[in-house]
Amino acid sequence: MKRIVDGLLIILSRKDSRLVCILATTAFFLLLLVIQNGSTALQVFSFDVISLEKRFYLAFAILFNMADTFSISALIVSILGSLLGGINISLAYTYIKMRGEILIRSGLYSGFGLVAAFIGIGCAACGTALLSVLVSFFGLSTMLHLLPYEGQEIGYIGIIFLCIATYSLATRVSEPATC
Repeated sequence: MKRIVDGLLIILSRKDSRLVCILATTAFFLLLLVIQNGSTALQVFSFDVISLEKRFYLAFAILFNMADTFSISALIVSILGSLLGGINISLAYTYIKMRGEILIRSGLYSGFGLVAAFIGIGCAACGTALLSVLVSFFGLSTMLHLLPYEGQEIGYIGIIFLCIATYSLATRVSEPATC
């Protein structure tokens, strides 16, 4: 537990890591809002009867309308997923900055593994959307409605995976740079 706290304190103490965390969390949440409400917000611009200023206001209001878009549990999963995704991106950034020279000297495989892990980190809601698309491609999307919470379990599993990734990255960041 001490290593996790130490790893999180390292990213909080570094100005660049804090900035990466804030930007990544914001980007994940905005991406989620654009995926959910973006097409509806863009349709507002086809209304010719209202002024351009009111179209921008209405599109902005629709884009950030979380009350009608998310249920309480989906909003919690989305916020936690965005926050944990931002923390993971910040931890990976800090790990690369702190251990970059060691990774380059250690060989291709460890650096490649870090890049692959970095690409695999993301928000739980996006992973759920991707899984839903893949499942529906094979005609299995109706099975999500057979689950007790109609597929929200996948979002919770994504949060668990993000917690595991956060634990793993935080312990790696807090380890001393010795071989």
